[in-house]
Amino acid sequence: MKRNISLALSTSVALGVLAVPGTAFAAPAAGPAAKRVGGHTTEFGHLFVDDLTTDSDVTAISAVVHRSGDDTALATAVDFQLASGSRKWGDWTTKDEVRLDAAGAYSVDLVVKEADGDETTLKNAGTYDYTAKRYFAEFGVDKPHPTLDDQKVTAQGRLLTWQPVTHERTPVADVQVTIRDTTFSDWTRTVTTDADGRFSHWFVAGPGPVPVYAYQGGVRSGTVTVTPKALPARITVDQRSFSGAYGAPLKVTGKVEYQSEDGTWKTTDYADVNVEDDEGRFNGLDTTDGDGRFSVDARVPYSGTKLRVRASYGNWFANEPTVPLTVRTLATTAVEDFEIKLNAFHELTVNGRVDIEGAPLPHRTVDIHVSPNGKDGWKKLSTVSMGTWGTQFLNTVKAPPTGYYRAHYTGGPNVPAATSTVLYAGRAETRIKDYKVAPAAVKKGGSVKITGTLLHRTPSWKAYGGKNVTIYFRPKAHPKQSFHVTMVKSAANGTFTTTVKERGDGWFFALHQDADDNHLVNQEVAGLVDVK
Repeated sequence: MKRNISLALSTSVALGVLAVPGTAFAAPAAGPAAKRVGGHTTEFGHLFVDDLTTDSDVTAISAVVHRSGDDTALATAVDFQLASGSRKWGDWTTKDEVRLDAAGAYSVDLVVKEADGDETTLKNAGTYDYTAKRYFAEFGVDKPHPTLDDQKVTAQGRLLTWQPVTHERTPVADVQVTIRDTTFSDWTRTVTTDADGRFSHWFVAGPGPVPVYAYQGGVRSGTVTVTPKALPARITVDQRSFSGAYGAPLKVTGKVEYQSEDGTWKTTDYADVNVEDDEGRFNGLDTTDGDGRFSVDARVPYSGTKLRVRASYGNWFANEPTVPLTVRTLATTAVEDFEIKLNAFHELTVNGRVDIEGAPLPHRTVDIHVSPNGKDGWKKLSTVSMGTWGTQFLNTVKAPPTGYYRAHYTGGPNVPAATSTVLYAGRAETRIKDYKVAPAAVKKGGSVKITGTLLHRTPSWKAYGGKNVTIYFRPKAHPKQSFHVTMVKSAANGTFTTTVKERGDGWFFALHQDADDNHLVNQEVAGLVDVK
């Protein structure tokens, strides 16, 4: 079946331009369609059909070139060949150049024959732009794979003009051409073409792939990617083992080398050198100098952390060499916020915390030391524990009347010992002298007389007058129970006297338990009474 499809007409129908009220139009029959028909964009002088789709295989294509509005054929092409794709969906181009007598823009009618017998003429299918065209030829680089031994790369090419009618290719002389790469450095260089349209410029290749192209006006060359040829690399460090306090400066020095293609090891500048842990966490960075040397300012890591030195240089290196470092970390230890308070019953409350940076706690106990003068003669008074979580300690221990105290953390491997500030705590002792309970044997219902003298030590023993002394009774049958009996106040000379009824067999004992903030409760004194 033969059919003619006017692209302009079919478009008008689709848009409804030719629609007449009350008149029905049949939809045009489905047929071949092309994305673009016209001159080839790189093979100048040839016709090109882009993405031609058909119902069945294409068996032949021909084209008629004519002026717009005049169907007179000026040239005919019948030598189309498949350039890519398939015969049902592919790109087609003429084998030979299509020549015309004058430059200009021409219309192209396309005739498509299919295996199922259909022959379709696509009127005004495209435009043949038959005008002069500039283009880049022979664009490339002399070393697409440079090495660190020779990083100099030269880009060169020619700028030509394709002429219609004659189809000659003439050099474009004395114009400026820009050569550019599209990496992070994004450099551009402008050079001038010579009489033969040639241009060139050299540059130093970078460590990564560098896409390079040239352009002039609206014309651009193809892109050439310059990719370094990677060479083996190694690191030599001046020192592998270190020690120091957590967080202290750590200087790692050495050099980076690569193996030249002739087998010799050479140093290189601008290589990146990282000091990092095994998980890649950053600790320090430097870049090698002209002698391949580096000096990384790092820090002593947390105890047990493994460090390494790693070198990289983009695509210049075939590997990222690493060297392990051994670091012995000495943690910093401190006992902070140490506080003490001595109550009237010889009980010392201690409170504080242990700060350790750079290592885990080796243990969770703190020793409490006491000294008579705060300088020497230190003795361990007690060991207290920290809480289950954190490093705080709070406890109460028995203590002497006066003393200087400190908290001492003994430390452990890689954790030095630490001692708190020294604090003083003291209260004046009290005691009851010449304590008597009489008579020792008393009749049932009888009375007993209790006497004694209350003293306090300031620093010698002296009478402690005007203070309360409390009398308690402890039954012999129930020695763990005590009952309040009475309270008596000491006289100016410290003496006190009171008479109480018997309470059965047991002990009457006396305590100065209303001690103020500067005194201690006395050691218990007691007298036994036997009721007859």
